Amino acid sequence: MKTLTIILFFLAIADAGAQVTISGSVTDRKNAPIPYANIYFRGSYDGAITDTLGEFSYISDASGPQVLLISSVGYAESAIGLTVTGKDTTIHVVLEEEMNQLNEVTITAGVFSASDKKKSATLSSFDIATTASAVGDIYGAYATMPGSQKVGEQGKLFVRGGEGYETKTYMDGMLVQSPYFSSMPDIPTRGRFSPMLFSETVFSTGGYSAEFGNALSSVVDLTTNGLEPGDKASIGIMTVGANGSFSKRWENSSLAMTGLYANNGLHHRLFKQQVDWISDPVLWDGMAMFRQRIGETGLLKSFISVNANEMAMNYDNFEEGTMERIALKDRALYANTTYSGQPNDKWLIKTGVAYGGDTEDMNYNHLPVQTSKSATTAKLVFTHLTSNKIKIRAGSDMVREVCRKSVFLDTVMIMQVIDIQPSMFIESELKLTNKLALRLGARSEYSSLLGELNLLPRVSAAFKTGEFSQISMAWGKYRQKPENTILLFAPMLHSEESDHYILNFQYRKENRIFRIESYIKHYDDLVKYDALYSPDATTYNNNGFGYARGVDLFWRDQKSLKGVDYWISYSFLNTARDYKDYLESTVPSYASAHNLSLVYKQFIKSLNTFVGMTYSFASGRPYNDRNSEKFMAGRTKPYNDISLNLTYLMKLFKKECIVHLGITNLFNFQNEFGYRYSNTPGEDGCYASKAIVPNAGRQAILLFMLSL
Repeated sequence: MKTLTIILFFLAIADAGAQVTISGSVTDRKNAPIPYANIYFRGSYDGAITDTLGEFSYISDASGPQVLLISSVGYAESAIGLTVTGKDTTIHVVLEEEMNQLNEVTITAGVFSASDKKKSATLSSFDIATTASAVGDIYGAYATMPGSQKVGEQGKLFVRGGEGYETKTYMDGMLVQSPYFSSMPDIPTRGRFSPMLFSETVFSTGGYSAEFGNALSSVVDLTTNGLEPGDKASIGIMTVGANGSFSKRWENSSLAMTGLYANNGLHHRLFKQQVDWISDPVLWDGMAMFRQRIGETGLLKSFISVNANEMAMNYDNFEEGTMERIALKDRALYANTTYSGQPNDKWLIKTGVAYGGDTEDMNYNHLPVQTSKSATTAKLVFTHLTSNKIKIRAGSDMVREVCRKSVFLDTVMIMQVIDIQPSMFIESELKLTNKLALRLGARSEYSSLLGELNLLPRVSAAFKTGEFSQISMAWGKYRQKPENTILLFAPMLHSEESDHYILNFQYRKENRIFRIESYIKHYDDLVKYDALYSPDATTYNNNGFGYARGVDLFWRDQKSLKGVDYWISYSFLNTARDYKDYLESTVPSYASAHNLSLVYKQFIKSLNTFVGMTYSFASGRPYNDRNSEKFMAGRTKPYNDISLNLTYLMKLFKKECIVHLGITNLFNFQNEFGYRYSNTPGEDGCYASKAIVPNAGRQAILLFMLSL
């Protein structure tokens, strides 16, 4: 269902006005031209790519204060403030090489970042929004990164043998308890937030900083945009609904708002569904961001997002041989306020509070069940710039989580857990030499519900092997409490545990990057049970264990082909677990040994069109074949998907417009994600089966957006 929230470009339209020509050149410090650099106004596709001589020229309708962003792999991004007055503008930009290009070593093990250049920049918000297979979803774009798994029936981010719940999301350093929309059985979800809200997105596949806790496998850290560059407004019409955006800029503050209504009714009639929908999915979404500059270095950010979705379907309960009605209504709110500043030359401070609440009303075959979750967070972090070679960070946070489930039978049965989780961390970053860096950290975590205190050490190091290459290593201990929906039945459980060991090699030169990373993860204290949601707490324990080991490869090239940006990622995973209701240690049902993504992007200047294509492959996944004597003996066929998007930039009534077409599963591959089996055998003694397949094959979304 979640293709209904295709907000690829709702902040992508700049102000309309008199046409002007923006031209110039981009070079490095030695006056050498930088080809294929990206030039565009912040929050817009109003821009160009430099040619082989480092020159660019394009016609713009922008007016008033704007921020021109210039970026290229291997160089620090440059931001230039311009006031567009209707006259042609010519500029010359000098990009500085990133520090790790200038013989400074940086730690990159386990980290993929969108604009934290020192940690191996790979995806920007523009990259995420224009990756064809992602359909505007942050987690969908990071699914093309090495270390991630293709789990099409869920849509969440599964990383290096970990489950989807083992990846935690933070916004401006604050916990986001419910980063995904609620969904139905075997229907993939997607993230609640648009990538265009963020100036930086960091995806850590392991070995991450001591600042982050209660995450067993992975962290996604999102940093929202700063002050808006100017006044803007736009509206968009899609085959699945409509949206609008508005922003206002004052001298030291700004306000941005967006709204969305989406209805999959037309989409479901255009594309055959495998689901018997009673009520087509409908979504309402609204967001507001306020930014205020305080003093010379301080910035106050306030963000709020509210959304609601609902749908109903006839669910084929193949195990029981019945069709059952399932209806869902979900309402969610997330808000945070953060402050960051630099009181003096030696100290940085960042603090904030956040609240997230999510209420899900599920009616399963006329049995109402309501699940409500909330998390309140407060955080304070200090950074001391001891010297140009030593940086010390320390901080603490407090999270209060509440999970409540109400089952409406003849009487109302209510279960609830409340957990208060204070934590502290300290971390030092040491540049021992220009070729050797070390990061030492430790985190302490306490859970009032579990009654346990954990001390988690973490170490990272990097050694520069050449002018453009380096080796990084990381080790750390990570713990995460069981899911609250399990703790409702068994609050006596304790945290699950994993150890991460990572070795990384990276080479970067001239808009090309190559990474190879090997890892080993040991899991312990995983939750096991006889039957999920059993009311008997004695059937739950922490006797589970497992491992994951593998190799990730990544290659990105913005140099070899004129006007082309492409990347290739490949992951090999060897993993096994004995957890949940598994009978033995085996490969979990969501894990594929081989995952491959090929992403291609090109702006065709003569056609004023941006083209993107993604090919995704995953080897077969295991499932439990009830007709086999061996547990988890079945294997699905390999997963294949080719997705395409076309974005045409045009003028209508002297206004800037975008026409966007996105097609997923272009060649209608018949993918499958596993099988469900009847609970009773047939006359021949065999159990009948039914494949778990995508809710639709080939799909397409058409979007038209107009600046006001």
